[in-house]
Amino acid sequence: MFEGIELGDSWVVDWHRDEARKQLVFDLEVSLWPGHPAYDSPLPGDHTCYKRGRLIFDEVVDVDGLPNIRELKPITGPDGSIDYGNIEGFHSPEDGTYEFSIELRDVRLKAGGVRLEINQPRNTAT
Repeated sequence: MFEGIELGDSWVVDWHRDEARKQLVFDLEVSLWPGHPAYDSPLPGDHTCYKRGRLIFDEVVDVDGLPNIRELKPITGPDGSIDYGNIEGFHSPEDGTYEFSIELRDVRLKAGGVRLEINQPRNTAT
C-alpha cells in the first residue's frame, strides 16, 4: 500500500484518537527502503533508513480491538528509546475497512482513508 515503506519493520512510538478531526494517528519510526523519496543511507547499526512519521486514518467511524496505550507496557531498547512494537499484517480488504495487529491484538477500523506522512529525520540523540 505504501511503496518503499515496511510497516512491519516500523516502530510504533505512540497513538491517539483525535475526535474533533475524526482521526486515529500513529506516531512511528518509519522503515524506509531504497526507492522511497525520503530514503537516506542507514545509520551505523541500522539495516535500513528510519525516520519519524505518522500513519493517519481520516474520517474514522469505528475502531475495534485497539487498546488504550496507557494500558500497555512499552518496550525499552538498548539505546533507551521506547516503542510499542510494530504494525503487522496491515491490509484493507474492502470499503474503507483496515485490519492489522499491534501488540498481539487484532485491530479493525473503518475510515475514509489512510495516509503516511514522513515528518523529520530520526532522532539520533542518545
